[in-house]
Amino acid sequence: MPFWHALLAEWREAWQDANLPEIPRITFTPPDQRGTLTLNIFPLLKAFKGDASQAAAAVLHPLREVTHVEVIKGFVNVSLSSAFWTQFLREALESPREGYTHLSLASDQHLMIEYPSPNTNKPLHLGHLRNLCLGEAVSRLWERIGARVVRVNLVNDRGIHISKSMLGWRKFFAPQTPASVGKKGDHFVGDCYVAFEKAYKAQVDALVAAGMKESEAQVQAPLFQEAQALLRQWEAGDEETLALWRQMNEWVYEGFEQTFQRLGIRFDRVYYESQTYLLGKAIVEEGLERRLFYREEDGSVWADLTAEGLGRKLLLRRDGTSVYITQDLGTADLKFRDYPTLTRSVYVIGNEQDHHMRLLCALLKRLGRPWAEKIYHLSYGMVELPTGRMKTREGTVVDADELLDEMYQRAYELTDAALPEKERAAIAEAVGQGALRFYLLRTDPKKNIIFDPAESIDLKGFTGPFLQYGYVRALRLLEKASERGLVPLPTEPPEHLEAAELSLLQQLFALPAILESSAMGFDPAIAAHYGYELTRRFNEVYQTLPVLQAESVLRQFRLALVGVYHHAIRALLEVLAIPFPARM
Repeated sequence: MPFWHALLAEWREAWQDANLPEIPRITFTPPDQRGTLTLNIFPLLKAFKGDASQAAAAVLHPLREVTHVEVIKGFVNVSLSSAFWTQFLREALESPREGYTHLSLASDQHLMIEYPSPNTNKPLHLGHLRNLCLGEAVSRLWERIGARVVRVNLVNDRGIHISKSMLGWRKFFAPQTPASVGKKGDHFVGDCYVAFEKAYKAQVDALVAAGMKESEAQVQAPLFQEAQALLRQWEAGDEETLALWRQMNEWVYEGFEQTFQRLGIRFDRVYYESQTYLLGKAIVEEGLERRLFYREEDGSVWADLTAEGLGRKLLLRRDGTSVYITQDLGTADLKFRDYPTLTRSVYVIGNEQDHHMRLLCALLKRLGRPWAEKIYHLSYGMVELPTGRMKTREGTVVDADELLDEMYQRAYELTDAALPEKERAAIAEAVGQGALRFYLLRTDPKKNIIFDPAESIDLKGFTGPFLQYGYVRALRLLEKASERGLVPLPTEPPEHLEAAELSLLQQLFALPAILESSAMGFDPAIAAHYGYELTRRFNEVYQTLPVLQAESVLRQFRLALVGVYHHAIRALLEVLAIPFPARM
């Protein structure tokens, strides 16, 4: 028996052969109605002169193993037989990958997914964690449906913010190093940046108090003037400036890598804005030559995108230094030069950059770049705390490493103290990360999140540990069956299926459709919600129906049900990058 997509293809072919004027849309039957599948026959009613019964008979023709049909206006609810479900379980157990937990729907797709694109003037924080979780989950989802995926990290290693952290070190920390103060490198550089910002704010406040407008004070403050001068020295290739820049970046990279390794994140390619900004400047010059952009009297270069509803955009400052959009133009060109077969270039970037991404696409279109249409912005909302938004320059961000440590400690306190220390620590790390990742993925990416560490780790709630606990329960049950020599493969259909079994079977059958919609919608929340509902239904079977103690036919069927759930929940945990602990 084919799985979901192949089964639909068979039915569609039969409907086309029967010259059905419209192909019905098929969904899973709502929980409050009887049935497994619902066929929408509204588009067919006109051809059958409004006779819903005749339209239903036409669409039911290729379906097999149907035990109950209910026509409700323009919908047909279909229930499937025990034999259908038995065959489904057998094939899902004998070949769980192809067609069930792994699909080939996107085998012609080649995606580049860029995340988390950190700045090298501060450590990774809670917002970066949402970015990392989204980027990794979307990458895994597309791979799961057959696409080739290139994971890319674009490091923002140049610009005025980097100059600020360099000045912060020179003025407030030199000659200290991360090693000399016993601090992780990215944290140390972040301290330099915060120190600069606090001193800079004090200067701005003083100038405003003396009667200067705030906007002018922000530019005229001595520290800002020094930072701009340092940026010009960097672009001019001043060796002393470059040496400090390289050293501070190395401190940050070492810190980032430690966090990436802890999270199990790897990248296929790393781009650096310090290497792409010159490409961007060359593209701006190209636009000037083609009269697509223009130069102001002060020497600055602009693009007029008023016709596109985006206003005017600065591309080069009057001193010739580039801005973010300049280097992004260069990076966009370089991506498609390095990977010419890309079908989509995905940017995982917060929604505060929505306008910036529209500008980037508009500029690329104006320049005639054919890949402008292949850019997709996975825009996501901010992560906030119950106390409000985080602010890097004020030093109020939630550090990613500290949050990972906190989640580990919370999980550690919930684990069995009698376990060997190494095993207890491994479980705590898996559960802590599972709680964090699921919490950050369970919400539609477009929406903001208020992160609550205590809520995220609840074993009975809408959480990652709830899914992990379901996985461990199923694993233990299968291990006990194995110890008794029982194989989770159904031999024959049971005479009767309980409501809890049918509910779980329907959810299991939906897995391929969920993987498809979650990937193509760039929305891991779809998979997260499905995983929660799947585990809730599994728990109902686990808690109300005997498995190992059931009579022979039912025991084999229910063991198979547990086995397929185990395959499905493992697939869900894998695509959400949630660790699966050996026990909890």
